[in-house]
Formats: sequence, C-alpha cells, structure tokens
Amino acid sequence: MNKTEIDLIKQNFDIEITDKISADMDIWLELFKNYNSHTNLISKGDLEKIFEKHVFDSLSLSLCIDLTKNLKIVDVGTGGGFPSLILAIFFRNLEIIAVDSISKKMNFLSEVKNKLNLENLTLINDRIENIKPLNADYVVTRAVGRILKIYDFSKKHLKKDSKMIFYKSSNYEDELNEFLKKYKKNKKFYSYILPT
Repeated sequence: MNKTEIDLIKQNFDIEITDKISADMDIWLELFKNYNSHTNLISKGDLEKIFEKHVFDSLSLSLCIDLTKNLKIVDVGTGGGFPSLILAIFFRNLEIIAVDSISKKMNFLSEVKNKLNLENLTLINDRIENIKPLNADYVVTRAVGRILKIYDFSKKHLKKDSKMIFYKSSNYEDELNEFLKKYKKNKKFYSYILPT
C-alpha cells in the first residue's frame, strides 16, 4: 500500500495499518491483478480504481460496526472478496464467512486465503439459501440482488439482535419500499449513509 492510501484509511476510518497488513495488501493486489487478467473478478475500468471503489468501500463498514470486537460476519455474494477478504486481512479478530455460488471467484479467494494464511476466513461455495444457519452477528451484502430477496434468503443466518447491512448505491428507495411493504410492522430499520 502506498502512503496516500494508508493516510486516507487512517484519516477516514481511524484504522491503524501495521507493516503486516500493508505487506499482505500488496500480495493480495498482485494476486488480484494476475487472476483478473484471465478471470473477470471486476471490470478492467474498476481495476484502475480498485482502492477507491472496492478497498475503501469495504473498510467503510467500520463506520457503522466496531470491527475491533470479536464478531462473526457473513458476506453474501462476496464476488472478488469485497468486503470479506479485505476485512479478513485488516481485522484478524473477525470471523468472516464468505459465500458465493461462482466457483471461479471462490477459487481466487481460496488462493489468497492460503497465501496469506487467513485462518479467520471461511469460504462457502454455494447459494446462501442452501446453507444451514450460520448464527452471525452481522450479514452484509454488497452489490448483490434486491434487498427483499437477499433478506428473505439470508435472515435465517442472523442470531437474535443481530443486523443485516446492505451496501447500496443512491438509487435504493424502490427496493427499500418493497421491503418495508412486507416487513414494516415487525422490523426495526436503521439507515447509515456513508460519506462519499
């Protein structure tokens, strides 16, 4: 990681970057670029802005969750490992379960997990609805499906008083209204708008 990236993370998220984290992120980035050259994890255009669009975005979870606690977080539809892989590298105290049905993406995550010895990262190559309850503190999902559908498939993985966090673009109102129409009477909702 370069100094600008480290400074931005410290300033925005108050996360201390150790030499180990920085070195692991450099290894991850090299592996990511190599794998993405033959297997599409993200678009070529996104690769040029991988820090801003994916790493920084993944770490923004620290603004609404205390990631220094020992938590179990399930990432539904992790894709190229955002936020699961980034969180596993930065926060070895977290138990991260990354779920995705696309084998080629999970193969990449497995390669990184082994290379960086990420014992806090569990990989499940399946659809979230097919998996037995995981008893998570948080279920997160980033750029995957509609809120109502993901919630219905994933709610069995939440333990009592746990929460689900959806990374969504600014055009989420229709999805939220669809969701509230079904669950309005018996669910509490909090929205947290992350600074851009």
